[in-house]
Amino acid sequence: MKKLLNIQKYLFNITLFTEALPFIFLLLFSNRIKDKGKREFFIYAILTALSVTCLFLFRYTYPNKNTYFSIVRIHNVIEFSIVAWIFSLFFHNKIIKKIVAFAPIPFFIICLIDYLSAKTLSIAYVPLLTECLFFIALLIYFFFEKMKLDVNEPLFNTFIFWIAVAFLINFSGNFLLFVYSETSNKEPDFKTNYTIIYSTVTIIKNILLCIAVTMKESVNKNNSSNNSILTIANPLIFTPDKTSSI
Repeated sequence: MKKLLNIQKYLFNITLFTEALPFIFLLLFSNRIKDKGKREFFIYAILTALSVTCLFLFRYTYPNKNTYFSIVRIHNVIEFSIVAWIFSLFFHNKIIKKIVAFAPIPFFIICLIDYLSAKTLSIAYVPLLTECLFFIALLIYFFFEKMKLDVNEPLFNTFIFWIAVAFLINFSGNFLLFVYSETSNKEPDFKTNYTIIYSTVTIIKNILLCIAVTMKESVNKNNSSNNSILTIANPLIFTPDKTSSI
């Protein structure tokens, strides 16, 4: 039993440390923050690092469950808002872009209702499940749109691709975990299984976020500019009906 508690403690500490890794990588690759979406992600990384510091303090240094769960709930709202903000920058569909941009408002209302109706502060499963379902659907559409429209550069060479993969794994894994929590929370080994699954998903997410930070995207010119250059170089390529006299 003592070994299991030690495993849970070590895994939790490792998970907390990896939550701060994207912020550390952004400092190391600060010259790339100017890329599209990275400024917004930098804000996410800073606030996540601050939340992790507070969680550590109120879990070990100044143990207080109510404060701990309050910080978790605040972090959920912040995470939802900033992640939605980041992805709203990369959608082409204007309707989807607006939905994503304004989605934090109803999510905040859901979180507030759940908070006010909770008899005791605990993990907010309803807001978390809502967040997971929203982003799973959103990211599936995101990949569909990107594969359909963006052909200038391989998708896996872009910053947003690794961000999308990271959060898709995170929200998919956590959705299954939260469903498992509702049905198996009375099992004797529930806490250990919960910690292992949550830590694994979170660590993978943060590793992928670190990879995203290292991506240096090439400056792609649009098709029209490329075509004009090629036309100047060889007008016969785009005007095959015209032949040059020799």
